Amino acid sequence: MTTRRLLAIASVERTGSTLLCSILRATKAAGNPVEYLNIQTNNFATFRERHHTPRIKATLLPMALARKSTGRFPWRDISSFSKSSFIDYLHEIAEVNTTSNGVFGVKMHWNQYKRHMLDLGVDVSLWGAPVSWLRITRENELRQAISFVRAAQTESWNSNMEVVKEPRYDAAAIIAALDRIASENADWDRYFAEHSITPLHITYEQLTREMDATIRLVLAHVGAHVDVVPPPSTKSQSDALNAEWAERFVAEYPEHAHRRSIPRTA
Repeated sequence: MTTRRLLAIASVERTGSTLLCSILRATKAAGNPVEYLNIQTNNFATFRERHHTPRIKATLLPMALARKSTGRFPWRDISSFSKSSFIDYLHEIAEVNTTSNGVFGVKMHWNQYKRHMLDLGVDVSLWGAPVSWLRITRENELRQAISFVRAAQTESWNSNMEVVKEPRYDAAAIIAALDRIASENADWDRYFAEHSITPLHITYEQLTREMDATIRLVLAHVGAHVDVVPPPSTKSQSDALNAEWAERFVAEYPEHAHRRSIPRTA
């Protein structure tokens, strides 16, 4: 399928991007957005098996076999693949996942976009289509950080994944997550400013509060329309424990209280 419009979703972990993309995929009008640049996922492994790309460098095949024998992904990181092979993969994902209206969607956290495209000397122009940039952030960055810490501890990154370990309050980890959120948001801000890009900007709070209207806004951004907005296939993982951790953290570190709600305009 020829890609005539690219929906590029710029995100940071735990902004509701998984929720957003689950609905967009269900519309069948937004290019099946997934974290195609996240190479440490079963989705990537499955695609690679089906389409035989990207290929592991011949010199690294013994290492790949050894990793596979211990239940790990055969590749360690992006350096396991040749540049040309990974570029082939980028073209292939668009060809396979462009929806019938000519839209291809991709969700990218900053670190994925930098390591797996920009550092290879390519950007979204590789897909050869006009780009509709979408930025999703979270106003309550403290709850975002807590959500990240819990997901990392439990190894449950969405509501469809089982909890592997029980979470435990860790103030240092929350502070590290807050720093990471600020850094990656700043990286996106810098990238958009340097390339004179003004993305459509939505927030997690907006999405959960006005889901139907927000999805229609995103679809209009790529020139698409649906009669009925489908329900999400995932649900919020936030619960009373998140709120409890937030209150405890602010009591211990009041200097971070302002991170509970920061409306962003970038």
